[in-house]
Amino acid sequence: MLRTDFIHQLEHICSEIENKPVRLRAYEKIYGGDINETYRLAMTDKDYFIKINAREKLPMFEVEAKSLQILSASDSFRIPEVYEVGEFEEKSYLLMEFIPSLIEGSHPENFAQSLAKMHQNTYEKYGLYFDNFIGSLPQYNKEKTDWIDFYIENRLQYQLNLAQQQGIIPAEIIHQFDKLYNFLSGFLITEKPSLLHGDLWNGNYFYDTTGKAVVFDPAIYYGNREVDLAMMSLFGGFEHEIYRQYDEIFPLETGWKERLKIYQLYPLLVHLNLFGVSYLPAIKQVLDDFV
Repeated sequence: MLRTDFIHQLEHICSEIENKPVRLRAYEKIYGGDINETYRLAMTDKDYFIKINAREKLPMFEVEAKSLQILSASDSFRIPEVYEVGEFEEKSYLLMEFIPSLIEGSHPENFAQSLAKMHQNTYEKYGLYFDNFIGSLPQYNKEKTDWIDFYIENRLQYQLNLAQQQGIIPAEIIHQFDKLYNFLSGFLITEKPSLLHGDLWNGNYFYDTTGKAVVFDPAIYYGNREVDLAMMSLFGGFEHEIYRQYDEIFPLETGWKERLKIYQLYPLLVHLNLFGVSYLPAIKQVLDDFV
């Protein structure tokens, strides 16, 4: 339930955006996320989308806004426009464009083209000039020139340390990670750093009414593009045609399907830290396959 005084503030913000007086006609709660309250706001002539959380979560919204702007500048996927990041009493919020979704059908060719175009945006180092979040967990992006070092230290070991602090990961698995790190130098490949969405599961995309692929809730950085493909394949929901067309547009290196398992360890560790020990068997299975 939105408070009346907060609604008045939102009406004022939207009036400035549209350069005319607007009023909230209606709003509806949107379900599907685990972290924020989300609403569709039907203003006088235009709909908006808002995320709301506790005041101390403002930094999460600030880096999300910055990340969406970087993705938008890549000229690849359609990205919701960010209008305002702000606070109201004990709450913080992120106000964005509301994009209606396609009711039926899909356009895998558009998704593949957009993904390839995003990945063709490169940088000289792996990482990012600011840290951000994956889900509600910190994501450490200190830049490095070596991809394998970056993936081990900033991704796997960082999450492994969090799991150890919570006491939710057994010593046997910790020992297997130590052995895996030695294995990776001869297994993972090095490509130019690609701009990654970073959390590209099937709940973070849809097609707009024109068939253009829309992505949101990013955890961006520059890394190996196989990371995004690994996340896409971890929980399913992406058509095989996307992978086939992507490989035609921006060909993948031999052995990419096997390497995806290694890159799935990172989101599995994230889910372990967020949701608990039910993710341990999947982590153990990947480790058993390689070490």
